[in-house]
Amino acid sequence: MEKSGFFNSSGGDRVYSATDFAAYFGKLVSNGIFFAVATNLQVTPGSGMAVSVAAGSAWINGYSYVNTDVLELNLATASGVNPRIDRIVVRFSAVERRIYLAVLTGIPAEIPVAPALTRSNDTYELGIAEIVVLKGSVAVMALNVADTRLNTALCGLVNSLVTAVYE
Repeated sequence: MEKSGFFNSSGGDRVYSATDFAAYFGKLVSNGIFFAVATNLQVTPGSGMAVSVAAGSAWINGYSYVNTDVLELNLATASGVNPRIDRIVVRFSAVERRIYLAVLTGIPAEIPVAPALTRSNDTYELGIAEIVVLKGSVAVMALNVADTRLNTALCGLVNSLVTAVYE
């Protein structure tokens, strides 16, 4: 089957969906965060067992995400026995038809590991931070927040076929 686009409709003969545009742009622009400012989607300690995510934007599979204000995400209560590592992600969900920030809660263990990112046709996650939640913690400390935005295996910066893309 041959397919081409994008042409103006003449009497309704051309109908395009968001999927068509995302497939097109997904070939030109890579997944990641935009890095116009260094604080773009940066994760910092919030109040108590919460983290704050700065304003910023990302691109996943041809779809855009924009967070215009600081957003606070609550972490689960710490284990009293073992530490764990939580991951803060930007999640694309084809099923929910949206992109949003989420917390992947780790499993408490003597030697904890961060939860794996989901990368399927329906869900695709960019890992922007890892949070070490010490046993018995009642607050997130700055030294326990690892920034993973520039790690290309977890997140990385948006690039295009031409050059780096700035918003």
